[in-house]
Amino acid sequence: MRLAHGVVSSTIAIAGLTIGTPGNAAAQAGVAQAVSFDIPAQALADALVIFGAQSGYQVTVDGAMIRAARASAVRGQMPAPRALSEMLAGSGFTFDISGNVVTIRPLPKASDSATHLAPVLVEGATATAYGPADGYIAYRSATATKTDTPLIEVPASVSIVTSEQIETQQPKTVTQALRYTPGVTSEVAGGQIIADQLIIRGFQQGTGRLLRDGLRSFPSDYLGWDAPEPYGLERIEVLRGASSVLYGASDPGGQINLVTKRAPRAPLYQVQVQGGTHDYSHAAFDIGAPLDDAGVWSYRLTGLMRSNDVQVDKIHNERTFIAPTFTWRPSGATEFTVLTEYQKQTGNFANALPAEGTVLDNPNGRIPRHRYIGEPDFDRSVNEKTSVGYLFEHRFNDVFTVRQNLRYSHVRHSSDELFVLGWADADKRLASRFADSRSGSGDVLAVDNQLQAKFGTGPVDHTLLAGLDYSRVKYSQWQQLGMGAPLDLFTPVYGNTDMMMFPASEYRQTVQQTGLYLQDQLKLDKKWVVLLGGRYDWVRNENTATWASAPVQNDEKFTGRAGLVYLSDTGLAPYISYSESFLPATGRTFDNQVFKPEMGRQYEIGLKYEPPQMNALYTLALFDLTKKNVSTPDPAHPGFNIQEGQTRSRGVELEAKVGLAPNLDVMASYTWNDVKVKRSTEPGIQGNRPVRVPEQMASVWVDYRLPVAGPLAGLRVGGGVRYVGSSYGDRENTFKVPSYTVVDAMLRYEFTPGRGLALSLNASNLFDKQYVASCYSMMGCQYGQGRTMYATMEYAW
Repeated sequence: MRLAHGVVSSTIAIAGLTIGTPGNAAAQAGVAQAVSFDIPAQALADALVIFGAQSGYQVTVDGAMIRAARASAVRGQMPAPRALSEMLAGSGFTFDISGNVVTIRPLPKASDSATHLAPVLVEGATATAYGPADGYIAYRSATATKTDTPLIEVPASVSIVTSEQIETQQPKTVTQALRYTPGVTSEVAGGQIIADQLIIRGFQQGTGRLLRDGLRSFPSDYLGWDAPEPYGLERIEVLRGASSVLYGASDPGGQINLVTKRAPRAPLYQVQVQGGTHDYSHAAFDIGAPLDDAGVWSYRLTGLMRSNDVQVDKIHNERTFIAPTFTWRPSGATEFTVLTEYQKQTGNFANALPAEGTVLDNPNGRIPRHRYIGEPDFDRSVNEKTSVGYLFEHRFNDVFTVRQNLRYSHVRHSSDELFVLGWADADKRLASRFADSRSGSGDVLAVDNQLQAKFGTGPVDHTLLAGLDYSRVKYSQWQQLGMGAPLDLFTPVYGNTDMMMFPASEYRQTVQQTGLYLQDQLKLDKKWVVLLGGRYDWVRNENTATWASAPVQNDEKFTGRAGLVYLSDTGLAPYISYSESFLPATGRTFDNQVFKPEMGRQYEIGLKYEPPQMNALYTLALFDLTKKNVSTPDPAHPGFNIQEGQTRSRGVELEAKVGLAPNLDVMASYTWNDVKVKRSTEPGIQGNRPVRVPEQMASVWVDYRLPVAGPLAGLRVGGGVRYVGSSYGDRENTFKVPSYTVVDAMLRYEFTPGRGLALSLNASNLFDKQYVASCYSMMGCQYGQGRTMYATMEYAW
């Protein structure tokens, strides 16, 4: 749904009493108009009077029915249905909208007769931090606070890729979905679609650290690559900056939280087929509905099967994905959702090429981007992941809410791969290769217990959150390395699978983390929002390897955060914040001292803007982030490390998501990121820029629906431009990877807008620009994805 523009007047009728101003014809256009609300927590009857006056809707309700009911506070710019949904949360009432009339009625109960049907849902009426957003813009998030909070009240940088953006742009990976997100260097590994590798604010984000519904779900980067299926996601949320106060051990660059599609309150059915470049094909379905008239039980079943080649020769990938979900809502105060998922992926990683022949000159010319450096009869990779979990919430009353979220994941991985090791001849044609064979499995159990209290102390409204979480990550891996036969990278001849393999090794690790946290969101005089939080973690790490058995390592650490936001009447919200992170580091110094955890500290100031009467959100952030206790070689004791390293990241991020008209959406972003190694004992490293980190990035995306009647009414066109600046290709900063700019495009036609049959065409890198995405060494450069085009036919009802 697109927001309509206009001004509406106010009429509200409660128990037969009419209060307000005369109606206005423009009220018919105001269903999702962004309005400025300022409604304190109070009696529901009084709150509805204020809502009618501020929104321009006529509200009808039986006054006796709501006499004892209370309303939650609502403040900020938002569509009126979203404000009403917030106000009624936990009250036991829901609403219907017809034109400019809002009708309040009780939530149905499981014991009600069959004549009490499930709530009639209107787009925007159920906007929360966990469900679908209206278009490209999400106004609420739980990733930054673990509470359902308006983004404008969060003193941190949060970007959200909504379900509509995913559906419109058709990404094949999470990294592709983040192409238009500031502060995130996506697709650093080039045209991979079986793996997610990315960088946030200059720091590598391991796939083992991705969150799924706020919980960790993948055991380790050493067990292959976690590549969640975007088709199974409701939204992708990026919290930039240090965030251990909520999630414990983590990298300082930020967190990525993947929000799973959940069982809907109203029926939805979609089937889809797609075909495209490199023999790509997939078939998918997404179906869900209530299972009874009262809406107590509901389900959702999402699935996809995919088969494709890639731009690199001799690589074929397949994926199977299925995700059943069930929800039980016995009352308006209780909800229990079971989430299950199975994904199996086979295929090979498109491994890196030398810098000489990709970004640097080679006397033999340029190595083609389709060059395969492995052996077809040797290379293989299989990743299999199964997970099951639940999300439980119960509201005792207007004050107390308890939640428990749990997820268990099991991963199996096996692979045989060949990598370029170096040049085997002076002519730089023949590359020596090393072999890597591995197999393993891992388990993750994560549970998060939360108690939330919403109350007031004089002029201050509190949202107090206390939590206790626990996670256990356990995995084992068998690995064997060896040497493969050299390969001519310009005229390759495959078939030599004789490998000189070294003795195998086995590695086992068990990491247990327990965290206790407390957070308070305070709102003073309706204008000031203060965020305070603290957390204490206990981490136990057990490592066993073929060559050694390390002693058990125990770490304890306190991390904190503080932030302040000012909510102005104009929609501007300046903020300032401080946050910390920690990440345990395994190992010991020469004098047998256990390594301390790596620490991150960030200072950030910013400005958010939700203009009144517009569907828009603008964000500006300036940050200074430092990572300390980084391991670096001990110059006095070769073969040992000390923790004297330090990396600093400073930058500016801008993001705009704007509905310029009901049929025109624009997204734009800009990133400037200055990252430096501030301390290192290695010669020639201090003062350098880390590999793969561009200084500047920018993007813009436009989505336009033709405002015409007749056969072209369902036509939609869109496109975007992405710029990624130059980056260094080795730690010594001896060579650079050039900048690149690529163009994307989209064309979609809905035969019946909003439902029925739809055809779409998506193109990425439309003009087929050949570029290198990044390098991490002289033997580690990866080409970016060439032009891909996908045609999709879907039917929704």
